[in-house]
Formats: sequence, C-alpha cells, structure tokens
Amino acid sequence: MRRRGGLGPGLAMMLAAALLAGCASSAPAPLRGNPAGYLLTLDQLPSPDFTVYLGVTPVEAGWLDPGSSSAIEKDGLVDAAEVEFYRQVPFATSNGPITLTAAAARFTISTGAAAAMSRLDAALDARSGAVPVATGSLADGGHAISVAGTLDGVQALQLIVVWRVENLVNSLVAEGRSGGLALDQILSLATTQTANERKG
Repeated sequence: MRRRGGLGPGLAMMLAAALLAGCASSAPAPLRGNPAGYLLTLDQLPSPDFTVYLGVTPVEAGWLDPGSSSAIEKDGLVDAAEVEFYRQVPFATSNGPITLTAAAARFTISTGAAAAMSRLDAALDARSGAVPVATGSLADGGHAISVAGTLDGVQALQLIVVWRVENLVNSLVAEGRSGGLALDQILSLATTQTANERKG
C-alpha cells in the first residue's frame, strides 16, 4: 500500500531548498539611491504656475511627525529629503494645491520602511480633525488623511498621503481650497514620484 505524503527525506530537503532559493531570488533589491534624486520636480507638477519655495534639502526622522522620530530612526532610517512648492494664486478661487511638500526617506530594508510607515499612519490618524481616506492601489501600500480648516474665512483642506516603495517611505502634504483640492490630484503626483523611484 502506498504511503500518503511519501516524499523521502532527501527529496523533501531538496525541494525545500529549491523553494527557499526561489523566494530569495524573487525578493526585490533595496533601492540605494539618494532620496533627493527621487523627489518630484517642477516640470512634473500639474500646472506651470508652481515655483520652488524651498529647494531639495535633507531632513531628519521627524520630517512628517516629530513625535515618531526616535522610533523611525530605530526602524533603520538611512537618509531623507524633501522639497516644497508654492503657487501664487488667489486662494478663494483656486483649484488644485497651493502648497505642496514632497518627501522621501530611505531605510536599510523594506521591513523597516513598512514599520516606519505603520507608525506614521497611526500618528496621522491621531491628529486632531484627521479623516482617513482611501488611496487605492498606491505602490506597496498607501495611507492618507484629510484635515479641514479655514484661511481668511475660506474653507481650506490639507491632504497628507504616505506610501511605500520597497525600502522608501514617501509623503506628500498638499494644502488648498476645500472644493478646489482633490485627493485624485495628489495621488497622481504620488504615482509620478513612485515612477521616479521605480526607474532608479
């Protein structure tokens, strides 16, 4: 009578080794480039009236949430950079973002980046007035919040999107008029920065 599950011990060990080798080879290699080289550029923004408010500059672990900085450093942060853009347009009638800050942070490995992103997600959700919003299938996982406010009597909106690409954690912070600023606009920019990173 044939025994069920009858792989001999030698064949079973060979099969297990082959499976492990296949898993190891399919794991994506960490991205090694300087985060400054992955950030959105002026010519990638949706309208020609943007200017660079603050050029690309290195930032520390608390670039998005100072309270998470110590934990994020322990997650294996290597370096990070951000750039700020601005549009000089009438706020009350504006469409799209008025201010936009793009950042990217590089971690030693993807699991460290995933842990850091989880910390940032929780910190963003805990902010006063934060409303979590869906980001769809953004890169290796995304998270976003919206925060409503007023500016000179006009309803304003801040959108913050965080997402991961391998061992990189990215963020976009956009501010604009409520009704003129939409999440789809920011997700499109996140997709563009992701493409910068995928190209290496």
